[in-house]
Amino acid sequence: MIEVENVSFQYGDLRALQDVTQTFTAGDFIAIIGRNGSGKTTLSRCIAGFLKPASGSIHVDGLIIHSLRPRRRVQLIGYVFQNPDHQIFRETVEEEILFGLLNIQVRGEEARDRTRRILERLELDTKRDIHPFRLARGDRQRLAIAAVAVLEPKVLIVDEPTTGQDPVRAREIMGVLQNLNKEKGTTVIVVTHAMDLVAEYAATIVAMASGRVILNGRTREVFRQVAALDKPPISLPPIARLGVKLGLDPLPLTVDELVAAQ
Repeated sequence: MIEVENVSFQYGDLRALQDVTQTFTAGDFIAIIGRNGSGKTTLSRCIAGFLKPASGSIHVDGLIIHSLRPRRRVQLIGYVFQNPDHQIFRETVEEEILFGLLNIQVRGEEARDRTRRILERLELDTKRDIHPFRLARGDRQRLAIAAVAVLEPKVLIVDEPTTGQDPVRAREIMGVLQNLNKEKGTTVIVVTHAMDLVAEYAATIVAMASGRVILNGRTREVFRQVAALDKPPISLPPIARLGVKLGLDPLPLTVDELVAAQ
């Protein structure tokens, strides 16, 4: 679905990405992880077309992402920013959802039906007439996701979807993304520090450090490789760390897997 080839990007003298080459499979649920400054958000914004690499190329579904007009691009790849307040601006929740549809020429009954379905799926249907900034933070996060997901892009990138959320709300948001991935076949990419949620929801990991991809593969295998390193570039989630101490194989990723291994 996504092919990143020899991509580099600089902010002034700071080289944020260094010759990154990586592929992302259609229908996968991927977590891009790494410490602050590792390049993960820069990579995701290059993939979405917001930043243009200094060198290299990015193809999404066979198309050069930076050659597409914005209207075509948002139907192919959607992006939800870390702070939902940076992308919601209409007078009601329902208007927020309709705005994007109208801009891609989806109108009438189809627009109303798609709006209704996404509001129900994200449990916002009872709040359709409320001003977005009267919503709780978790609801605003879901609204930002809904406003992008309603466009039905083939790829959905969400930057730090659970920042500032309590554990219950964090899992609600990850559950929404998981449902979009399973029900609609949407390729989901989350940029996150929440390693326990990565273990629970992500099928694939792309780990970054100093603007490079240092590890990538299926989640359990990447964590197994990290556990074998003397100076790991990322932290293991608590369950996997306990599994390592207990010498469990396969390495458990969730509480249920840990209990089953005993």
